[in-house]
Parts: sequence; structure tokens; C-alpha cells
Amino acid sequence: MNITEMHIAVQQGVDKIHSLQADQLLPEELDLEINKSITRFIAQKYNKGNKYRTGFEESQNRIDDLRTLVVEYSAPASYKEELKPGRIFVDSFKLPKDYLHLVNQRSEVLIQDCEPVEYEVSVDNKEVSYFVLNFNDYIVQNGQYIRTVEMIQNSSVGLTATNMVTMFFFTNYPADNASVQLQMTMGVGVNPGFDVYWEEYNGLYHPGSFIVVVDTWIHSYFNADAGKGIVTEMIGRDDNGDIVSTAYAKYQELDSLEKRRIVEGEDFQKVVSANKFVQQDDIFTLLSDPFNTTKYTAPLATFREDSIDLYTSDIFIIDTVKITYLRKPAKVSLSLQVDCDLPEHTHQEIVAMTVSSMLEGIADPRYSTQQLEVSKSE
Repeated sequence: MNITEMHIAVQQGVDKIHSLQADQLLPEELDLEINKSITRFIAQKYNKGNKYRTGFEESQNRIDDLRTLVVEYSAPASYKEELKPGRIFVDSFKLPKDYLHLVNQRSEVLIQDCEPVEYEVSVDNKEVSYFVLNFNDYIVQNGQYIRTVEMIQNSSVGLTATNMVTMFFFTNYPADNASVQLQMTMGVGVNPGFDVYWEEYNGLYHPGSFIVVVDTWIHSYFNADAGKGIVTEMIGRDDNGDIVSTAYAKYQELDSLEKRRIVEGEDFQKVVSANKFVQQDDIFTLLSDPFNTTKYTAPLATFREDSIDLYTSDIFIIDTVKITYLRKPAKVSLSLQVDCDLPEHTHQEIVAMTVSSMLEGIADPRYSTQQLEVSKSE
């Protein structure tokens, strides 16, 4: 069920037959109500707010309800502080921007035969050359998408065949928004020297957009500094070859990352261990307990803001952290043609929840009947 069909279903459920009682509902209002229902639906299925009192992954139904939101993410852990000199250290792992609920967490741990590790703290200074392609610009009209995306080598020369480098082309024309995102982020039709990410890359966050990272070793003419010449452009063309979108080169120095690293030349082993979650008010007690302190087989972890703090001893270093989590769902929008990205079988239940909420909002006497029907759904 796409977003247009969901709007029709909600309108049909709320409006009495031929009465046109709810004919003044704006598309933006329906989008808002459907997004609220999606949020309630996820909370209900993740927790035990259903008639079988089963939470996420406690039954096949719960697994299937949220499976499209389950994703994996890994990134290096950065060095935060030395908690007890020479004995306890704290590393930090930043959660992704679309994080909603944690499913599991594990770390890649470096050890040296359970002996104290000789380490050094180094700083990674990172920089990125990129374009931001707003997804709205990709929808030309009537559900059609841009056919090709090209980068101009020298904007002062003009749009000549020899001056254009194809960044991306559709190998199979996409059927919907999800297909567009999948093709680009999976690298299907993406040429060498370009990597495409959806919304987030290494601290950069652009909602509703692709981030195209450019390898400047391959494309050395890339320029994002107007003081050094004309800024490089990236254009999108429709099926007729007409230019329908333009993006301009960007350059940014990313936040430096401090890491503890084993001194070069030292032998070490890599072990993947499941992190052990600990409450904030218990962490210092456990770290002081030799039987429950942090171990390389089960590093202790706490949560704060948008990060996971991991506690290590002098015998191991956390290199990278990998989490499996539920991401935030897409915010549906009729005007932008953004569909619900939950599994197809959940869409009718979300529509029913939306109708129920709207009937309550307009104090319709049918609300109790509608609510009864929603309670029967499973």
C-alpha cells in the first residue's frame, strides 16, 4: 500500500458514506496522523502492548511486524578518558542519527595474551569532499525519476560530452522511492570514484538527501572553494536529457577522532565480544569488584545522550563497535511521495489505528466500534 492508497483508505474510514463529513482534511493533516500511528504501532509491537503480551522478537508476528526497521551499523570507538590511571579506560561509540531502539551490541576487542597492552593515543584528522543531493529533486513528475547524474569537470567549459563524468545512471528504472535509495546506496549504476550514502555519513547528516562522497584522487579537478575557481557542479537529467537538478561541491573537515592503538609491531589478537549493559548507578561498583569488573569477553557499557560508553582495562582495547538496532521509520508524505517503509502486511493496521485516532478527535460516536476492531487486529 503506497502513501496515496493509505490516504484514500483513511479518508474512506473516517468519512461516512456520501456524507463528506471529513472532506476538508488536508493531505498534510493525514500525513501527520499516519506518522503518529506509525510511531504508536512501533511502540506497541516493540513492547508488550498487544493482546498476546509479546514484545519484539518474542513471536514470529512481532519479528515480521518490524523486520524492515532492523539494521546493522559499525564504527570505530573513540578514546574518551582514563578513569583509573593505568587500570580503567573509557571509550565512546556514537549512535547513528536514525537510531531508535537497541537490539544488541558487540565489540571487536584487541588483546595480547591477556597481558597489559602497550598502547598509544593517536588522532585521526578526517576530511570529506562531497555533494548533497536532495531526494525531492530526484522526483521529476508523475512518479518518474532522474535518469542520470553527472559531474562537470570544468564549469567554465560548458556542458560538452568530454566535460561530463557520469556519477550514476539507473540500470533498471526504479518502481518506487525505496528502489531509488537501494540502487544508489548499494552502488548499482554508481561509477568509480563515488560512494553514495543515505542521509548520514561520518558525522554529516542531511535528512531526505543522498550524500555523494567524491574520491579526489580519481577526480582531482573537484573544487569546493569559490576562491580557487568555479565550484564543481553535479547535475541530474531526466529521460529527455534536460537538466532538472543541480548540486554544488562541498568540503568539510570532520571531527577528529582520538583512538587508543596498540604500538605498531606488537602482536595482538582480535576477539568479538558481546557488550554487557550496566546501569549508570552501578557502573563504579562493578568496576571496583574483581569478580564483576569489565572483561575482554564482556566489556561493560553504559548509555548517555547519543553515545555508548565502553569500559576497558589495561589488557584490552576496543577497536570497533557493531550494533543491531531498530531505525526510525520514514516519515510518510503524500506531496513528496514517501511511502510507509514498514512491511506491507502492517499498512492496513496502521490505517485502522489512524482512523480510530481521527474518529476520537472529532468525537464521532463510531469511535468505540472502530476501537474494538483495532483491538482485534493481530
